Order: sequence, then structure tokens, then C-alpha cells
Amino acid sequence: MAIDDLVQTIVREVLRQLQQPVIAPQILILAEQGEARVAPVLAYLGSNQQVVYWNSVETNGLPERVIVPFLSSSQMADLALGRASDPVQQKILNFLLAGRCIEVFEFEYLRFNKTAPAALYQLYESYEEILCGFGLQRVRRSDEESNRFNLKLVTERDVIEAHQRGVSILRLHSDAQLTPLAIDCAKERGVQLQKDERRDK
Repeated sequence: MAIDDLVQTIVREVLRQLQQPVIAPQILILAEQGEARVAPVLAYLGSNQQVVYWNSVETNGLPERVIVPFLSSSQMADLALGRASDPVQQKILNFLLAGRCIEVFEFEYLRFNKTAPAALYQLYESYEEILCGFGLQRVRRSDEESNRFNLKLVTERDVIEAHQRGVSILRLHSDAQLTPLAIDCAKERGVQLQKDERRDK
């Protein structure tokens, strides 16, 4: 008799839990809801996400993800030095100091990869590397077909790993060296290798 009671109790509890609504994980976007730069982030996330904004009422608990839609070059420079010159940067620093990972949807400096002087572009790449060490990284989008490699020497393994992530174009520094196996591997897998043609200024 006690076993029957136990089974009924378990069945009732399972049914109760199944009837509870499923709550989507909360995503905090560090921007105001009406900003134009928020739209691409929302399109990337899809419609079944629970999204809150940095200036909205307090969130219920800690968000699962924190996303910055756009990080300007000057904001990168400030954050790389541990400074905050606006409220969004201050929120970013607070999250980073609390050990949270922050995702950036778009870095402004990447728009200038074909026009910026090599030394200036490399400075911003170094800022991104510093920020990555702090816990700030790019949003990993499945629709990205190209990837920028900052390596001076690209090997077969680098090409294989990029191909496994779905990358079809590897953008390299103009002075990057490729091993013969990397070139063969790229041909076999249909990965295009493109070197920057930015001239040093």
C-alpha cells in the first residue's frame, strides 16, 4: 500500500511540473529598446526569447546572457584601460568585474578593415584581445561565413578548425604566412584564403 501512495505522489508531482509554463532564459541587451542597433540583435535571437533592456525595470534574477549591440572604437579604447565614460560602459565594467561574460554583436572598428592604416587597425585588434581577456567577446553567429585570423602563421589545423565552425572565407593579415598543408587543406575543403591588401601608412 505504501508503494502505491508513493507512485501516486510521484505521478502527481511530475504532472504538476509538466503543467508549469516554460520560461525562456532572460537576455539583457545593454541598449535602449528603441535604438536602431537593437533590431539586428533581436533578429539574430529570434522571437521566443525573453529580452530586457539596460534601462528597463529590474530584471528577475541574473540574465543568462548579456549582449552589447554595438561597441564603438572609443568605447573599446576606454574599456581596454578599465575606464567607463558613459552609463552603458559602466554597466559593462560592473558585469565584467562580477565575473560575467559580455557578448558584443558588432565592433565598429571591423567596418574599416579595408581602409584603416595597418598599425591603427592592429591597435584595435589588440584592444579586442585585451577585452576578450576581461570576458568581453563577439557574439558567435551561425550565419557568419568569414573569419579574420590574426595569426602570423596559418597551419592545416587552423584551416580545419575554421572549416568545422562553418567558415568559408579566412581573412588574413597581408604578412601572414601559410604552410603548404594549410593551402592544400583550404583547397580540399573549399575555404577561401584572403589576405588584406591594406598598405602600411
